[in-house]
Amino acid sequence: MSVSDRSVWLRIALTAALASLLVACGNDAPVAADNAGDAAAPVAGQDAPAATPAPAPRANEGKAAAPAGTVATAAPVLGSRVLGHPDDLQMVMLGYRLQGRVPPLTEWAAEQPRVKYGNEFERADLLAQESARLQDIYDATADIGRLRLNVNARLSEYDAGRGGFYLNAYLPGSRFDFAVQPAPYPVREERVTLAVDDRGELNFWSVEVATAQQALARNDNLREVLLDSELQITGVSHRSEGVVIEVELLGYAILTTHYDQRLRLGEVRFDQ
Repeated sequence: MSVSDRSVWLRIALTAALASLLVACGNDAPVAADNAGDAAAPVAGQDAPAATPAPAPRANEGKAAAPAGTVATAAPVLGSRVLGHPDDLQMVMLGYRLQGRVPPLTEWAAEQPRVKYGNEFERADLLAQESARLQDIYDATADIGRLRLNVNARLSEYDAGRGGFYLNAYLPGSRFDFAVQPAPYPVREERVTLAVDDRGELNFWSVEVATAQQALARNDNLREVLLDSELQITGVSHRSEGVVIEVELLGYAILTTHYDQRLRLGEVRFDQ
């Protein structure tokens, strides 16, 4: 092979080696992202990063959130019986009943002083007696759908323009609280609130002038009266402060405050 031929083949070999070297360097160069902030594509020969799972859908998405501290409960099963003028313990028992819950009667009974400090020969019988007493109170709340409450009120001056009296009861946002500690510590206090529906005007007694004058005379010209109220239970919820029973006022009889004889002065009823 001549010198010129060897020169040609040497140039060809050098050119091929240089091309291979450029290709090798190009494989190690970083890949630019199409958009700033986009992740770079994985480099050949390396493990691709695991895919990030999509977040799970949130429950009740699109629904209005309940007020803070409120636990929704199923609609109460209401009966036809009326619970008349209940005390605090009866109202607490009713709150459990409307939520479909059974109160811890045995626990309450066991913490009663006569049971807790009874001697070992009597304690079992005393516990049974106290449990039965509490059970009777709870059983009496079955099939309740309405309540009757006595509410104190005061009559305003007679409004001749409207023809009636205003009462300082059943104002918007009216609530009635009941609280009782069923047994001494460590049993905690139980609370129930009646929340009256704010629909319409609930505190005006429409009455003619002559009847109004007679009503005042029968009440010894006193402004204090008693409202024998009937309320329909409409719902129940459990909140941080205790059980709330929603009620609708059906009406009330207006009575004198005489303790020896409750005289009926009039009545207010609401359309259902």
